[in-house]
Amino acid sequence: MPRGGPAAEVVAEMVAAGRAAAARPAFAPGADIPMSARTRGEAAVGDLVRMLVQGRQARILEVYGPARAPGAVMAALLADEGRGHGFRREVEAEVAAIADDDPLADPGRRDLRDQDVVTIDPQGAKDHDDAIAARHEGDDVRLWVHIADVSHYVPAGGAIDREAARRGTSVYVPGTVEPMLPARLSADLCSLRPGVDRRAVTAEMRVDPAGELHDVRFHRSVIRSEGRLTYPEVDAHLGGAPLPGGAGLAATVAAAREASRRLRERRRRRGALEVDGGEPVWSLAPDRVEGVHREHQTPSHALVEDCMIAANEAVARFLIARRAPTLFRFHEDPAQVRVERLHAQLEALDVAAPPLREGPLAPSERREAARAAGEAVTRHLAAARARGEPARGAALWGLVLRALAQAHYTADAVGHSGLASAAYTHFTSPIRRYPDLLVHRALLDALGLGPPGPDAAELSVAGPSSSESEREAAAIERRADRICAALLLEQELRGDPDAAVVAEVTGLVPGGAFVAWGEVFEGFLPARRMTDAELVLDPLEVALADGTGRRVLRLGDPVAVRVTDVEPLRGRVTVEPADGPRRPRLRRPAAGRRRA
Repeated sequence: MPRGGPAAEVVAEMVAAGRAAAARPAFAPGADIPMSARTRGEAAVGDLVRMLVQGRQARILEVYGPARAPGAVMAALLADEGRGHGFRREVEAEVAAIADDDPLADPGRRDLRDQDVVTIDPQGAKDHDDAIAARHEGDDVRLWVHIADVSHYVPAGGAIDREAARRGTSVYVPGTVEPMLPARLSADLCSLRPGVDRRAVTAEMRVDPAGELHDVRFHRSVIRSEGRLTYPEVDAHLGGAPLPGGAGLAATVAAAREASRRLRERRRRRGALEVDGGEPVWSLAPDRVEGVHREHQTPSHALVEDCMIAANEAVARFLIARRAPTLFRFHEDPAQVRVERLHAQLEALDVAAPPLREGPLAPSERREAARAAGEAVTRHLAAARARGEPARGAALWGLVLRALAQAHYTADAVGHSGLASAAYTHFTSPIRRYPDLLVHRALLDALGLGPPGPDAAELSVAGPSSSESEREAAAIERRADRICAALLLEQELRGDPDAAVVAEVTGLVPGGAFVAWGEVFEGFLPARRMTDAELVLDPLEVALADGTGRRVLRLGDPVAVRVTDVEPLRGRVTVEPADGPRRPRLRRPAAGRRRA
């Protein structure tokens, strides 16, 4: 390539440019790049591509497909984030050399294949890194939480380990995943699939009627899952339907459900905060987004979550007792200023939260105040629904969540405020989270069942790095959801572009309001389209007011809007009041795909 500055990769959409074509940066603003027939190759107008650009020259490296095909868009998005390029040769070479030998040949590995072990996962899950077994023992429940023994296959310092540390976590976007580990590990050797022997690290514990743990033990084990169940299947069974897999699995689920109930009650008594915003679950076709529903926590989700939390806490307590260096999951108690602001905001929105006492609050009091605020929101929304009023609650729960600190990884033995836990680790997902793999190594070292675990120097780097990887992955996943929502909305608007919807005000800025409707749709309502008067954000940031101080719009208010513009690849939607004059739509490139 000719000189003209450093080369850079750009993900772009091919657009028509007169009788020729140009490449327009797909996910961020940027100038069109003219493309000749020779340089664009097989790429057609409407395609997403990855290009190498230097100066005024460009070369297409990869063609993903049409810019409205969800699979192509998600692949292009990952590429735009510098991801989705597979694993390096040295990693693949190390994976290819892994021997799939007899697990029982490993020294110290216990044979637990006679248990009725079950995995419970979302529909369509490809990797299964946790499984459970449980049985009643008198008044107690004995619970086994089996976690894939990833550390057996990924020794510290190797090529796979270095790449896993660099990635930090798997990234899940609709329809695909960029895994932390290569597929032979994540979807095969480390996946606790039914009917095959798999290496695991097991946390065994006895749960008494008060939800306290006794007789806690840890093993390197070999298990064989008797069945792969989905959340809907387990929920149906808990509602009275027969369970696929027979009496053994039904007994395991029944005992695990009882353990879950006891464990959750114990967490509630100690002041854990419960927030369920739900997760979008997408249905994708090759050429379109078919639909979406928001999956909220159900009894089956709670069953699995409670068992995993118990195992994570048990590992944390064991490693603290052994003074073994490891990574903990730290969720700081909310700051007093945030708690006070949250209660003031709820009061301004007519949500009756218990009053705060005067003066400085102890950490436990701040935690209890946040929990009380959450319970007040739950009561407020239930009362609104009983009166037949719209009560989505996203705005109110958003205030509660923003009052809380963000959890992160640290080598210090500190607590988890949201769970009201004195010490907490991430142990249960080593296929998709690097900190869990480090915790496995620390645990096995402390048990005398593995090589030396991570030291303080390694953890001082891994904690901040893993926290940053987690934040980056979450941002990509939110971005992917917004894009899929915009694609779905664009499709729906073709049938009725002027349709009005009643949305909830979920956020406010001086320039306007963020609104949400349906399961996943979000848009921005500019202040200039609401009124000619200048609007200001009140000090508590819960209302927009005009010059007289009159509140024009509050968080949580219902507002009738219609869509004026959709930018699918940016995940942006603009709306206007439905009762105002129709404004011209912004012009966008056609969504079709053709040769130019």
